[in-house]
Parts: sequence; structure tokens; C-alpha cells
Amino acid sequence: MSESQRKLYDRVTDTSEWLLWDGKQIGNDGAQAVAEALKVSRTLVSIELGQNHISDVGARAIAETLKVNKTVAEVTLRQNQIGDAGAQAFAEALKVNTNLRWLNLSSTQLGDAGARAIAETLKVNTTLKYLYLNRNQIGDAGAQSIAEALKVNTTLIDLHLHTNRIGDAGAQAIAAALGENKTMTELHLWNNCIGQVGVQALGEARKVNGILTRLIIEDQINPLAFSLLPRLATTEDWQSVFHLLTGRHEKENQPAPLPALPAEIAELVMDKAEYLQGVQHIHQAWAKDHYVDFLKLTMPRSSNGNSIRVKAIQVLRERQSEATSDPFDLIVRDELGAVRYEWAAEAPVVDSTIQLVTISPTDHPVIRQLRAGWEVEVQFGIQIGANAKRRFVSKTLKKGPVTVSGYPF
Repeated sequence: MSESQRKLYDRVTDTSEWLLWDGKQIGNDGAQAVAEALKVSRTLVSIELGQNHISDVGARAIAETLKVNKTVAEVTLRQNQIGDAGAQAFAEALKVNTNLRWLNLSSTQLGDAGARAIAETLKVNTTLKYLYLNRNQIGDAGAQSIAEALKVNTTLIDLHLHTNRIGDAGAQAIAAALGENKTMTELHLWNNCIGQVGVQALGEARKVNGILTRLIIEDQINPLAFSLLPRLATTEDWQSVFHLLTGRHEKENQPAPLPALPAEIAELVMDKAEYLQGVQHIHQAWAKDHYVDFLKLTMPRSSNGNSIRVKAIQVLRERQSEATSDPFDLIVRDELGAVRYEWAAEAPVVDSTIQLVTISPTDHPVIRQLRAGWEVEVQFGIQIGANAKRRFVSKTLKKGPVTVSGYPF
């Protein structure tokens, strides 16, 4: 254990009941120190480690500790990069843990594989009551696995699956499960890709369920929206590719190592790739006498501490009404909050009511300047008056994502 890890270890062991370390940037080393401390702690009941650049490595360490810890009842790891591997580690821990009541894995790059692992655990776990898997990349396959688990689970009462990629097939599977589940009282499915068929199935299931008191399924996103965005990868994927291009490596049955590419050439190759760093959905803030709808994304670091180089910013929105283009403002702020770039734009309409605009380095050099801690904010609304000062007010819109594509360096 390093000196810095020892300091964190001592701080954890000296903490009673609540460990509130959101945004402390402790990384995997810090997570491992926390895990070691939890092995001896007899007082901690809740740990919050959101926004700490923790990958599956740190998640595994904490999950292993939960197999033996007898006091922790709440764990929050939101907005980390634990991925499916980290979720699978927690799933294994929950098969033997009998204390955990609350698990928050929102915004952790979790997909169908991670959802399936957790679903298998829900079939045997008898203590978990609150589960947050929102703001991930769970599709129909993951939702169907969770639905099968809900048919036999008898303890979960609150499930958050909103802001994923669940469609009609996943919604219908969950609806069927509600016919058998008799314990869940709250289910969040808003901001997915559920169509009329899925919404109707869920509505009918709620009528006969008798237990579910809160079902939220508003603000569904057109499935085409996600098809317009780059595929999801991890920063580690691209880091591995970059090292492969710039390192000397041997090919099978070929004794001489292949030559490495110069870093400049490797960067040109990587520049052709696309990487979806993250998706942030709508937030709302009060501004004077009206609401302003906005999206905000803070540039992160990868789980190994590297920053990323941004290739483009994409803003996507779906309207519920006529297919006309509405303006929005894009604002880029540095880590100190200073405005580096402001741009008023109208996103072109693609496929009926979907609007999509891409801002690349050729549009403004600030795209290449984006670094960890910088914020990209998009304000939606309408411009009032031809020559009037721009004023943005809330409209009836389905709120799509803002994405940043690029690669690590």
C-alpha cells in the first residue's frame, strides 16, 4: 500500500457511518484503499464514491470486500467507468452479501452484459431494495433479463432504468413480469426508446398489478436518435489501439517485429476513429421569470487518468410537434468557468422531427482545446423578436443527448 493509499485507508477507518467522497478523484488506487479499510470497518453503513474515475479495477476491489463486510447497506458509484466488468463483480458480491439495501450504478457505462449479470443475482438476492441502473446503455436484451428476474425477486421495491436504450421488446418483457411481481412499488423507464406498443403494455400491466404505485414512462426518444450517434467504446479501447500503433509488436509466425508508427501518424489514424465519451440528458434551471432547458456535459478523464482529445460535439434533439428547426446556444467554459466559446445555431431537421448538428474543429478551434474539467452547455428554446435580445424559454420538446466524440491521448 502506497503512502497516499495509507492516508485514505486511515481516513476511512476513522469515519463513522457515512463516507461521502463524491468527486474526490481518488481513482482505482483510492478505491482499493477504501476496499481494504472496509474489511476492518465495523461502523460504516453508507459509501458514496461518485465521480471518482473508478474503473472495473476499483469496482472489483470494493465488490470483493462486500462479500465479507457486515455493515455497509448503501453503495453509490455513479458517474464512474466501471463498465460491464465492474457490474459483474458487484453481481457476484450480491449473491453472498446479506446487508446491502441500496446500489447506485447510474452513469457507469453499463450495457446488456452487466444488466444480465445483475439480473441473475436478483433471482437469488433477498436484501436489495433500491437499484439504480439509469443513464447507461442497457437495451432490450438487458431489460428482458431484468424482467425475468423480477418474476421471482421478492425484495426489490424501487428500480431505476430510465435514460437507457430500452425499446418495445424490453418494455413488453417488463410488463409481463409485472403480472407476477408483487413487491416493486416504483419503476422508472422514462427517456428510453419505448414506442406506443411498449407503453400500452406497461399501462395494462400496471392496471392488474395492484402493487406498483409509481410508473414513469414519459419522454421516450425516437430509436433513430441513437443510430445517428457514434458507437460506444471506452477510453481504454482507444488507448490500447494507440499503443498498438506506436509500439513494436510481433505477428504470429513472423519472428521480426513489425515497425512502430510515429506518434504523429498514429494520431492521424486515430483521428479517423470515433469514440462516444458520454451522453448527458436534459436538466432544467430557473432563470429570472422563465425556465431554461439545457444540456450540460463536463469533460471527464479516462479511468487511468488520461484526458481525451475531442473530435466533435454533436447535439441531437427530438421535437414532438412540427418538423421545424429551433435555435439553441452552445457555450463552452473552461475549468475555471470562463466562457471560451459561444455559438447560436439552428440544428437541421433529419427524418421528420429529429434535429442533429455536428460541430467540428473546422467550425471552431476550441473543439481541439477542450480538456478535462471543461463544460459544454447547450441551451434550448426560441428566439423572441427579430432584433430582440436572445431569450430562451422552455418548450415542449423531447430532450435528446449531447455527445462528445474523440479519443484519449
